[in-house]
Formats: sequence, structure tokens, C-alpha cells
Amino acid sequence: MMYGPPPEYPRATSSPTIILLVSGLAALLGFLLGVFVGFGAGETPEEPAPTVTVTIEDTPPDEPQPTDSGQTPPSTPPSAGPSTGPSAGPSTGSSTGPSAGTPPPTASGFPPGGGTSTGPAFNPASLRTLLVGTEIQPGTYRTAGPTAGFSMCFWARLRGTTGDMIATGMPTGPATVTIQATDKAFQTGGCAEWTKA
Repeated sequence: MMYGPPPEYPRATSSPTIILLVSGLAALLGFLLGVFVGFGAGETPEEPAPTVTVTIEDTPPDEPQPTDSGQTPPSTPPSAGPSTGPSAGPSTGSSTGPSAGTPPPTASGFPPGGGTSTGPAFNPASLRTLLVGTEIQPGTYRTAGPTAGFSMCFWARLRGTTGDMIATGMPTGPATVTIQATDKAFQTGGCAEWTKA
């Protein structure tokens, strides 16, 4: 057995050139890492631009007319005329709403067979957009809830006609909505007639 001092391990070099070189490389690596992380973070705020767009086609109300024209010709043309042609925009209410003080009688926006439908809980083809101040006046409105055959209806207060929503609801029973003068449009679908409270 050998007793004595332990063997000496090689020491790290204390050369100023190597210390300076290692420190410089570490600083450069940290700087580049910060730059790349900064560039990556700068791209994210540009990407929240996608918006949800809902396209509603009026073909379902148009198709029942030719197929049902032999079965129910008297009831289909009067109800379908105002709701099929202009239902894509705000002019829907103007063709059915001669009185600007209250919502039009067909404010629910249902096509002729909408009340008898036993389909899904909500029919997107029944949506109507009414311009505030023209087709519907600011104030508090009430509805009895969804029309027959549907379990819920839809309403939305809009900032504009592009779909920017202020408030929305899908009531299954009676509901109350207060439309402000600053609202640009009111969208409803599947609800019974909205009456001013």
C-alpha cells in the first residue's frame, strides 16, 4: 500500500486568451439566441388576423318551393318572397318591415316551412340581419323563445354587418334583449316574434 499525497488532477487552464475566447463565444451564443427568440415572438401578433366567416345559402328555402309548389302553392309564395330574395343582407327587413318602429312580423326569419321543421335545434338558414335605426329601433325587445319545432333560437347584437358581435344568446325559453343606439345591426334566427317591451 502506498501512502502519500493524492495524485494531482489536471487543472483548468488559466490562460487569458482561452478565457476571453470562451467568454466571447458564450456571449455571442446568448445574443444570437435572444435575436432568434425575438424574431419568433414578433411573428405571433400578425397571425391572429383570421376571422370566422359563416356562409349561409338560401338554396334550402328555394328548393322546397319547386318541390312543394304542387302541395302548398297559396302559403309558399307570400312567405317565401320576402325571405328568399333579400335574406342575404340587411334589405330583408325593409321588404317585410314597412313600420320602422317595431320589428317586422316575420322577424324570426323563418322560411315558410321553418315552423314545421323537426330538424336540428337551430336552422342557420333562418338567420336575419336587421339594421338598427332603419329596420329595428333601439330599445328593449322580448321574445317567447324558439318557434315550434326548434329547441333553441339565436340572437346577436352586431357592431356592423360583417359579423363583429357585441353580445349573443341562444335561449331555450323567453328572452329579453336591449338593443343600444350604438349597435349597427341585430341578427336573429329561430326566435318567435320580437316585440318591443
